[in-house]
Amino acid sequence: MYSMKNGLKLLALTTALVVPSLIYLQNAHANSPSADEEYHADWGLDMINALPAYLKGYTGKGIVVAVIDSGLDINHPEYAGRVSPYLFNFGNDQDTNNVFPGIDDDGSFSGHGDHVAGTIGAGRNGFGMQGVAYDSILMPLRAIGIEGRNEDWVPDNQALIYAANNGAKVINGSYGPNTYPNKILPDGAINNNYAVLDYQPVFESIYQLKQTYHAMKHAADKDVVMVFAAGNSRLDQPGEYTEMPLGSGMYPLITRDYINNGKIRLVDIQADSFDPDDPNSYDFTDLNDPALDGLDFSDLKGSLIVVVSVDRHGNLAPYTNECGDAAEWCIAAPGGSMYVNEEDGIYSTWPQGDPTNNYLNYKYLQGTSMASPHVAGAAAVVRSAFPYMNARQTIETILTTTTKAGFADQDKFGQGLLNLGAAIDGPMAFRYTGVFDVDTKGYSSIWSNSISGIGDLTKRGDGILVLNGQNTYQGPTNIVGGSLEVNGSITSTTHVSQTGQLAGSGTVADLTLAQGGKVSPGSTLKPEQAIGTLTVNANFDQQAGSAYLAGLSANAGADQIIVNGTAQLNDQASLELVRQGAGRGSAAARYTLMTASGGVSGTYGSLNGSLISDTPFINFSLDYDANHVFLDSSRSDVAFADIADTHNQFATATALESQGEGGALYDHMLFLNEQEARQAYDQLSGEAYASIQSSLINNSAYTRSATYDQLSRGFAKGLRTSETYQSQPNFWAHGFGEWSKQSGNSNAAATKTSLGGFLSGIDMQAFDNWRWGVMAGYSHMNFRLNERMSSGKSDDYTIGTYAGTETSLAQGTLAFRSGLAYSWHNIDMNRNVAFAGFDDKLTADYKAGTFQIYGELGYKHQANEKIAIEPYANLAYVHLQTDAFTEKDRNGAALNVHKSSMDTVLSSIGLRVSAELNQEVIPVKARADIAWRHAFADVTPVSKAQFAGADAFAINGTTIGRNTALISAGLDFQLEKNALLGISYQGQFGSGITQNGVNAKLNIKF
Repeated sequence: MYSMKNGLKLLALTTALVVPSLIYLQNAHANSPSADEEYHADWGLDMINALPAYLKGYTGKGIVVAVIDSGLDINHPEYAGRVSPYLFNFGNDQDTNNVFPGIDDDGSFSGHGDHVAGTIGAGRNGFGMQGVAYDSILMPLRAIGIEGRNEDWVPDNQALIYAANNGAKVINGSYGPNTYPNKILPDGAINNNYAVLDYQPVFESIYQLKQTYHAMKHAADKDVVMVFAAGNSRLDQPGEYTEMPLGSGMYPLITRDYINNGKIRLVDIQADSFDPDDPNSYDFTDLNDPALDGLDFSDLKGSLIVVVSVDRHGNLAPYTNECGDAAEWCIAAPGGSMYVNEEDGIYSTWPQGDPTNNYLNYKYLQGTSMASPHVAGAAAVVRSAFPYMNARQTIETILTTTTKAGFADQDKFGQGLLNLGAAIDGPMAFRYTGVFDVDTKGYSSIWSNSISGIGDLTKRGDGILVLNGQNTYQGPTNIVGGSLEVNGSITSTTHVSQTGQLAGSGTVADLTLAQGGKVSPGSTLKPEQAIGTLTVNANFDQQAGSAYLAGLSANAGADQIIVNGTAQLNDQASLELVRQGAGRGSAAARYTLMTASGGVSGTYGSLNGSLISDTPFINFSLDYDANHVFLDSSRSDVAFADIADTHNQFATATALESQGEGGALYDHMLFLNEQEARQAYDQLSGEAYASIQSSLINNSAYTRSATYDQLSRGFAKGLRTSETYQSQPNFWAHGFGEWSKQSGNSNAAATKTSLGGFLSGIDMQAFDNWRWGVMAGYSHMNFRLNERMSSGKSDDYTIGTYAGTETSLAQGTLAFRSGLAYSWHNIDMNRNVAFAGFDDKLTADYKAGTFQIYGELGYKHQANEKIAIEPYANLAYVHLQTDAFTEKDRNGAALNVHKSSMDTVLSSIGLRVSAELNQEVIPVKARADIAWRHAFADVTPVSKAQFAGADAFAINGTTIGRNTALISAGLDFQLEKNALLGISYQGQFGSGITQNGVNAKLNIKF
């Protein structure tokens, strides 16, 4: 079948829908704010108020926009990484995957598609310009200005179907039929047959019309937003011809009745005399033609937007068609003017390498082709802001949020000027019934605009929809799923049923809760506003099977419903108490849950909810009078200690109970559930003050180890000769570092420590066969109890003395080694207490001291010239004492910690082995030591403390390992005759402790 459609669309790219401007070399825009030239490169972004959308994070991210046009330079840097793999060429001149624009006879590129695509979605990348939806995905479909592959289907209709089938959520169609008759003929001659028509001729057969309709209907059924340019016919046809859009944008007007009224007339393009530039040759389709029966495309209404063009000053562009009878789905957007000044046009992308564009990547153009992609980009942004909205709801949101001031003439501007910043705040009108049946699909969404209109609202599906505006729409509000939060107002009736919930702190009119429906005042999105007052500005009817979810917060009180009418309560309805936050509360209180000026009738059949099951320390009951429903609370018989699981929790809970009502911590316990209460006990206990005692006693081993080792070396022969040096003074320095973890148990948490320090001393011969010496040292320990959010440090200073002797016995040597030492500890502690409704930061600095006396007996035996073994046993008494102190707090959780002491006895039995490895350049001796250590007497540290106004309580810390294995291994290097360097590893394992350390020692004999 013969068609003019493709040929006319090719001309549309150059004359009808695009008014080209002069080429402009873009450097920095002189009039653009230096802060963001990229945004201001297209002045249309400011005109459509795009910035608020971007500031809220809405950029069209991931939304696929199909661009049915002349093709696309997919390698243009503005589209990097955002071209859909479903691009397609419908022309017969290139491969299907080659969508590069065609090249005209004069060498110019058909860059219309690039310009349109750039306005929609050029990237925000720091250069050039940006599109409206700069994070969208572009699907280029080359279908305009080409010869198609399928004679039965025109390419643009194929492209509509293809886009809908391959994931497009928005389609832009900046194409349409050309304007006839023209004043000037293509050869430049004056058209003597020119006339201004009082109708719009349609140069398509009924078959072609229906084909286009079916393609558009397919896209509509696939939930695609279609956006079409209105056409640029007004310069040639300034009359009734252009008082409505041209092409696909006017299709919803096509009905038998509309054709009969003569506003559009179907031209038989098969007539022999047909000349599109001579209206006298037009042969119109007979209105009695049976082919017109059933011709009705009005169901396309609501599936598309048609766009007219305005200049940068908001004036209707001189070339653009008007909205006219299509005003219901028509909108105005920036498209540029007719003037020569390039910056009056729209600046956007152009195919790279076009010699007729001075090889520039951007260009200015004007036309409704430039206006339409502003709306298509906006549709992508709106769909990213409201991903649950269907195409019809997206279209209505765009059409009802336009700027009216200066654009109120619907015949020209339709619904007004596109306002993206308003559109991302939700619709402003429900113009039809049944359109906003909204399934939020699990999303949380906020509509801040005030909504008017004759329509209704149905909220279904999981998720939360918030209405913040003062809404006056006339239809009912039905909530059948998820939550509708009203923080503004609704003036129509509200009905809640099935799994729906009404929330918020706003005002509704008549409210009915049916089977399954719930009402819950306060915010569902903002925890700090969870407690609220919902006003019913008429009557409230709570029917059987419905529930009032009354939130209660220890800090903020309780939810309330104020009814400016009557409240009817069915005895099969329930009131469910919901805990909306712990905090400082009072056991005995009365809360007003409902006030009805017209009276309360009936009572609730049940009182239940999470607040009752989750608040073991409080009892609740309901009370009524003629106009109110009250909730009364009182202290239950459950003591704080009744829910404790461990000794420390029990002790802390008992102390908290003793503080009594009015005490800061007591009052914070009242509204905790069992798990939160146990967590609070653990955080408040101050367990770290007990556990650090174990760490300090464990660290005392480094002093003993260093002196045992030094006394052993002091009697040893040098590695270079057999000469002994017992008579000479001996200076030594011993460095150590270790990392340890003492596992927790069912009562106390694990403790992690790291320690680094040194000891140094000097010893000499005393009496005939004794060595005696003195030592001093410093160490620094970091420790933490992650489960108790406690950490700290200790700076330790040690002094001591030691002595030892060796005596030959049988085949070996009997050795005795001993010492005593004292360490001062300056301790800094940091604790964070955080549980539901409470937090505090606590610090303390205090002092402690460790005294120890110790001795060891060993028997050395030389197995051969190289290897010596020594079984040994040692015993140590360690006394630790900590000072009393008071923590510094912010919110009342400080502990007054009592003075404490700990006496621990440590015994070890082990075996040492040494072997000389080399007597050459640097003599080396290897050492190894393995022992079993047993701890007794005080092995579980105890810290006694009390809260302000409470009884004292005792907390146990991490237990010292009762039975552990001690392992060490190292090498001694005889650097000089009188100098020895030793490096070793030292570890402790068992009874839940894991300790690894590295030691280094320097020994110099004078």
